Amino acid sequence: MNKVVKRIIGTMSIGVMTLGISLGANAQSIKNEKEVKGEKESIMVRANQVWSYHGTSSDSPTDPSKYSLGPSEECEGAKQTICQINAPANPSNPSQPDMTALVTPSGSSTPTTIALRISAANSSKTPNETVTDFRPF
Repeated sequence: MNKVVKRIIGTMSIGVMTLGISLGANAQSIKNEKEVKGEKESIMVRANQVWSYHGTSSDSPTDPSKYSLGPSEECEGAKQTICQINAPANPSNPSQPDMTALVTPSGSSTPTTIALRISAANSSKTPNETVTDFRPF
């Protein structure tokens, strides 16, 4: 009888220790999850700048090398091509607009690229949040 009681006590001791280790590990896991949730995601927002398009009729208005920083004074006349846009500078080449930057069109919740907004405005000859003006060739 004495051996049975010792075995029961020994088994229960091991069970309690196992339960304690399990609860301790679970508590640490929950603490780590809270720490991860508490971390804030940092998002870098780049400011839009005004860029002037200097391309010809054979150039693509989505070619960033055809733009210079600053407003254009030539945005008069027939709406044949892009004159100026609002876009952030390309992080790898700050002297050109970033055509891959995302912008959310008015009335939409889906972001699209600067290049796609330029193409849309150029085909419709209608300004949007990216293309602010047109000019003749």
